Amino acid sequence: MAGWSFDAEARESGRTDRVIGVDEAGRGPLAGPVVVAAVTLPENPSAQLRLLKDSKMMTPKSRSRLFGVIASQAVSVSVAWAHPRAIDRDNILAATLSAMGRAARRAAAKSGGRVLVLVDGPRAIRNFELNQKTIVDGDAKSLCIAAASVIAKVVRDRWMERLERRHPGYGFAVHKGYGTKIHLSALAKLGPCAAHRLTYEPVAKVAGAVR
Repeated sequence: MAGWSFDAEARESGRTDRVIGVDEAGRGPLAGPVVVAAVTLPENPSAQLRLLKDSKMMTPKSRSRLFGVIASQAVSVSVAWAHPRAIDRDNILAATLSAMGRAARRAAAKSGGRVLVLVDGPRAIRNFELNQKTIVDGDAKSLCIAAASVIAKVVRDRWMERLERRHPGYGFAVHKGYGTKIHLSALAKLGPCAAHRLTYEPVAKVAGAVR
C-alpha cells in the first residue's frame, strides 16, 4: 500500500534493520494519562496488519480486533505512561516526549539490530540516543506508527474504563476524560479527583473554586 512508504524506504536505505513506530493517545483530555506505544512490525506485514489506519478513524470494535492482531504479530510492543501528576509537574509536551523515549527504548531493546524510530508529529524525542525521524500525520504514512496509534488508544480507553470504577460519577468510561458537557458538568458538581490534570484550565478553575 503506497501510503505506508516510510517503513519500507527506511529499511531499503540500508541504514537500519528495524523500524519502530511511536504514537500517543490522550494529550487533550482533562483527566487520565497520556499513553504512548512503540511498535516494531515484521518486514512483510500480513494482510490483517495492512488493514491498519489512524486509530481515530476506526470504530472501537475494529481497534480492539486489530489490537489483538498487532499484539500477536508484532516483533515488539512497548507501552509507557505519562500520568496526571507528571503532566502537571513537567507540562504536557515534556511528559509526553519523556514517555515516548521510554517506550521507544524498550521496543529497541526487544527488536535488536540497528533501529530507526519514527515519531508521529513534528516534535522529536528529547535527549534521545537512537536514530529518529518525525513524521507529521505519521499514522497515515507509516504502518508501524498506525499500529502504535491503535495500541495506545485501546490501552488508554481500557484504563479510562477502570478509572470510571475508581472515580464514579464523572463518566470516564464514556468520554475518556475529554472536556465534554457531561464531564464539565460532573466536574463542577463533584470537583476534581486524583485522575484530573490540575493545570488544565477547566480543572484549575473548578479546583480554585473548591478551595
